[in-house]
Amino acid sequence: MAGKYQASTRFNAEQRYTYKVNLAQIIKERYSFVESDIGMKLLIFVDAILYLPDDLHEKFMKEIFRIFKEEGVDMAQAEKTKEVITFGELFERWKKEAREEGIKEGIKEGIKEGIKEGIKEGIKEGREKGREEGIKEGLNKGIMEGQLIEKRKIAIKMINSGLDINLIISLTGLSADEIRSLKEQN
Repeated sequence: MAGKYQASTRFNAEQRYTYKVNLAQIIKERYSFVESDIGMKLLIFVDAILYLPDDLHEKFMKEIFRIFKEEGVDMAQAEKTKEVITFGELFERWKKEAREEGIKEGIKEGIKEGIKEGIKEGIKEGREKGREEGIKEGLNKGIMEGQLIEKRKIAIKMINSGLDINLIISLTGLSADEIRSLKEQN
């Protein structure tokens, strides 16, 4: 249709403007600008085929902004520009800005994911190290308790053999109170 309108309005820019707006409306009705980029691509195509002089092009862009606003597309950024550009150029700007915004969001999300992942790994490593240290500490404590039990057994044998308390203390390393307590228990 755009080619047909271009040929039939070669010498009538006002009529070409009207056709171009009508085509934009048809595209809007058939393809959502929010859900798909097919409508955008068709508008770019129509914009390139149905060339308008600057004054009509500016009028057409205002109409497109109105259409986009109805569709819920944020036009604040596009309305800031005062220069006359083609719809295709404007669309490319929006795509670039959206891509840059997407990259920023991706980095933020990546950092969040990285922190979560780092915390999980840190907790896992901490648990493993804690477990290893706990095992070492438990073994050391067990060895010390085993040695103390063995010293007490030896001290009991020495007490039963009638050895002097001071000699038992010096040989076992137990305190005098511990030796007396063992003597009372036996």
